[in-house]
Amino acid sequence: MAAEKVISADSHVQEPPELYGEWLDKAFRERAPRVEERDGHKYFVVDGKKPRRIDLAEERADEDDQNREFRQDPTGGRDIDLRLRDQARDGVSAEVIYPNSSLFLYNSRDPGYQFAVARAYNDWAIELFGPHKERFAPVAIVPVIDIDRAVKEVERVAAQGYRTIKIPLTVENLPYNMPAYEPFWSVVEETGVVLSLHAFTESEDYYPEDWGEEEGHGGALAHMAMSMARGQNPVALLIASGALQRHPGMRFVVVECGAGWLAWLLYVMDEQVDKKHMWVRPQLEMRPSEFFRRQGAVTFSDDPIALRHLDYTGAEVLLWGSDYPHDEGTFPHSQEVIARTFGGISAEDKQKIVHDNAAALYGFG
Repeated sequence: MAAEKVISADSHVQEPPELYGEWLDKAFRERAPRVEERDGHKYFVVDGKKPRRIDLAEERADEDDQNREFRQDPTGGRDIDLRLRDQARDGVSAEVIYPNSSLFLYNSRDPGYQFAVARAYNDWAIELFGPHKERFAPVAIVPVIDIDRAVKEVERVAAQGYRTIKIPLTVENLPYNMPAYEPFWSVVEETGVVLSLHAFTESEDYYPEDWGEEEGHGGALAHMAMSMARGQNPVALLIASGALQRHPGMRFVVVECGAGWLAWLLYVMDEQVDKKHMWVRPQLEMRPSEFFRRQGAVTFSDDPIALRHLDYTGAEVLLWGSDYPHDEGTFPHSQEVIARTFGGISAEDKQKIVHDNAAALYGFG
């Protein structure tokens, strides 16, 4: 397996301190994501989000955990040579790279803050990773709290050379089936950028009160599972609203939500169109599953359940990702995970999922 080409369609980089200093508008620097000490404990603080305690995670980390969450990389994945060595160690030949601290940007209720952080990150990330197009595809952050400004930011980052953008996984007060998004879907299609919706990036703060505390009530485990399950939401809305029908050139990917749910969701949507067609508006020219197979994809890291349903979903809609270097990811054991989860899968389908689909979608050689 080590000789095969593998692309991670889901990796991360930790933003540098200077991003929230010299890169970010001065008016917002005091509100940038940061670590604070409170009553002798360390908390990760994000605008619009409950402070999250993080020191206990370090205390509980075992030897293998030290490989993850940049615990052994003080640069947070920003040292290109070190990053390439990590990927060689893991058998990964290219990466789609998402932010780390800025994943939670959408929890803020301030449009000015959201766009200021997004613009700073986008300018910084393309400067760092842009010269290495054959190895890295950084993902631009685009807030949708102001759709007119979102359209302009898509145009701006596309001109910078970005191949893909990310928006919130869910927006509670303006879900993705609403007509207000029509100008946004249009610019995504026109620029050709791939639309990404990453887990744990909702507009609402769903983190439980007991996250990171000495004693808990199951909040962390339930939160992780339910956050991944919410990946079904944008798939259903983009199909049901007719957004994919009106914009056949728009491609989208749901990231880090697993993929075991995909076959069920597509089957249920097809079933409901068949049985309750008199209620379905707008009328769809194809079956829901056909729209998804034409325009959608889902990433996963360690999900053998998804691979048991290839006869229904097809291999073309799945992308593998290591989630480097997060605790729930596969680094530095990606090759072993791939060997285990792809047992019994044809070599052709495996090649599509671990390499070819991402290469075609993101323009890797």
